[in-house]
Amino acid sequence: MEKQRPKMKLIGQDGNIFSILGRASRLLKENGQPEQVKEMCGRVCQSDNYYKALNIISEYVETELSENTVPKQKKRSEPER
Repeated sequence: MEKQRPKMKLIGQDGNIFSILGRASRLLKENGQPEQVKEMCGRVCQSDNYYKALNIISEYVETELSENTVPKQKKRSEPER
């Protein structure tokens, strides 16, 4: 069973990547996901720019950059299959 990603706000917070990584790590640990912390930190440290690092963090904790995982609604004119 996949654990739910904890929510973390980026806007209005310290924008330093190490500060963001620290906040995300604490959130994951508090939510019983220490293995995700190790994986996330390793990937962030290997990323070659700030924006890639932010996107990686947003895969582990839900931020304003996280992809919306809600399925798209069908148009009313489309028949059910």
